[in-house]
This record gives sequence, structure tokens and C-alpha cells, in this order.
Amino acid sequence: MNSSRTTTKLAVIGISVLTLTTALQAQVIDVKIGVTTANGGVNGVYLESGQAVLGTASDYWNEFPYVSSTPYNVNLYNNSDSTTTAYLTVAKSSGSGVKTISGGNPGFLFNSQPYQNSGGVFTITLTGLLASQNYTFVGYATYPTTAGGSWTVTTGTLISGTTINSGASANINNGNGNAYSQFIAQTDASGNLTVTDTSLSGQYTILNGFQLQVVAVPEPSTYSLFGFGFLALLFLARRKIA
Repeated sequence: MNSSRTTTKLAVIGISVLTLTTALQAQVIDVKIGVTTANGGVNGVYLESGQAVLGTASDYWNEFPYVSSTPYNVNLYNNSDSTTTAYLTVAKSSGSGVKTISGGNPGFLFNSQPYQNSGGVFTITLTGLLASQNYTFVGYATYPTTAGGSWTVTTGTLISGTTINSGASANINNGNGNAYSQFIAQTDASGNLTVTDTSLSGQYTILNGFQLQVVAVPEPSTYSLFGFGFLALLFLARRKIA
């Protein structure tokens, strides 16, 4: 009897681990910088109509006004409007403002345009993430009159992907490295990740926003645990048949 209960518990643990991994992989944190008016929403997170690189058109976005201030140690929500353990701080290095443009796909993401003077640097600091974990980072930082930007991971480790945003278009359909930059970065041992956005060729620095999603690839030990749980279920089933 005790043996059966033990194997059942192990099987449940294995399935639970896989379920948690899938849930983490589905979670996206969406951040829009530069809104000038609130669009209405829940928990300070606003439902936007329009799809970016990650997620769907019905996602919620963390939106922050950008005229004289930037987000400071703000708790972020995910694309389902649920709170996360992540906190955001955005710092700027020089004179700045907001400019509204027309066009862009999706329009909600590329309008309005927060900018800094030539050579300015936006610093995005994220805390409370999973420690030593890979995340997909998508940075939006251009519109048709700029030369784009260069992204650098300063806390954490750059793993792979495109860090140069070549600019010249606000249409995300034009591809990675044009209207957006997409790469994978690993948090440090404390779950921190810092990314900077710097202008190219002396142009103004633009930061429309970003998306973050955990790269939830189970460790070998996770596969082993799930496999053991599955075998335990098979064992129990065979005992019942016998």
C-alpha cells in the first residue's frame, strides 16, 4: 500500500514539473514605454489590439508614460494580466522627449516615440527573474527616420541572437534586426538582467518597449523525473491488470 502511494506521488511530481515548465514558457512580459495617455486597463496593465513578435493580439502590456519620468522599481504583470516576481527600472542618460508619428505595425507599439538626444543610453534593469535562466528578449527601438540602436547585456550574459537594430522601418514584419532586435540572455545568479539601448551613428536613441519570455527548456534531471513518474504510472496500471 505504501509503495503504491509513493509511486503515485512521484508520478504526480513528474507531471507537475512538466506542467510548471510549460506554464513558464507561455508567460510573456510586455512593456511599452512612451505612452502619453492611459488607455484604460486592469492593475495598471493595458489591453492593446495588435500583435508584436511574442504573444498574441489580445495580450496585456505594462505601459508607462514617458515625458519627465521613467519606471522605477515597478512590479510587472504578464500577458495574462497576472502579477509576476519581476521588477523594472528604466534609466536615461540625456535630454529626452516624446514624438508622435504615423504608421508602423503594430501602431500601438511604435506610437508614441520616446527619444533621447544623440548618444543617449536607455538602461533597462530587471530584478526578481529566475536565477541563471535563459530569457528571450525582444527590444523595439526604431522608427523610419532613425538609424536604429545597439543592445548590450551588462548584467547577466548574452547567449545568442541579434543585438543590432538596423532601423529604417517601424514594421515588425520586415524582420529581426530591422524594426526590432531579438536575442537570448541569461540572468545572473540573483535573477537580475540589465540591458542597455544605445543609438547608432550618432542618431537619437529610441526605446519603444520590449518583451521578455523565459526559455523553458527542462533540465535533464527534469526529464528523468517526469520519465520516472510516467514509468511509475505504467507499473501501477500493470499491477491493476494483473
